[in-house]
Amino acid sequence: MSGGGRPARSGRSLTAEQEEHIQRLIQDHRPEQLKMDFALWTRAAVMLLIERECSIKLHLRSVGKYLKRWGFTPQKPIRRAYEQSPAAVQK
Repeated sequence: MSGGGRPARSGRSLTAEQEEHIQRLIQDHRPEQLKMDFALWTRAAVMLLIERECSIKLHLRSVGKYLKRWGFTPQKPIRRAYEQSPAAVQK
């Protein structure tokens, strides 16, 4: 008898090689370095990067799942940290 559940990698649109390529680009570059109109890596920016690099269109939710699987987590805006700095708040 075979084990339960889905086969490994089922439901994924990107190959392992494509996943590694996209992860490397995200880690080594900022969006503007890749001639993209984003200041930070957002799901939308990664979605466009995947479409451009791999010719695969993904939904934002799927991009979010890839990012989570790859260990990229959402970050709080820098403004919040700035506001919590006592010296900055005084100014």
